[in-house]
Amino acid sequence: MSEKNAEIMAGLVIREGVNGRRTYSVAAKRALVELCKGPGVSVAGTALAHGINANLLRRWIVKYSDAKALSVTGTSRKAAATVLVPVTTPMPRSTRPSAGVDSYIEIIFAAATIRLRGSVDVRVFGLVLDCLAQRA
Repeated sequence: MSEKNAEIMAGLVIREGVNGRRTYSVAAKRALVELCKGPGVSVAGTALAHGINANLLRRWIVKYSDAKALSVTGTSRKAAATVLVPVTTPMPRSTRPSAGVDSYIEIIFAAATIRLRGSVDVRVFGLVLDCLAQRA
């Protein structure tokens, strides 16, 4: 254990209550947070080495440092600036046939020919097919 870690350990707990709750030194909390900012430092490993809960240390990190500068593993990272980029999509082709072309759908069903042009009401078309099916 390095001198710095021994110093942090010595000043970490200010007092321990009857119910087992501990009061921690603010300076020691900040020192542990700074220790966690190092590259490749494990927050859980640091907490274990100093005898505290990893969730408690994570709360101290949020409280005593810029939380946006820390990644999930506790390593230091500069926050990237958000840049909005305009998105354009090609316009969809018209679903209507061009003026010079006569398009249609032709269905031969139960000895009848059904020719559909333009927009079709689905309910009416279903009724027509039901009538033809009953006659067949």
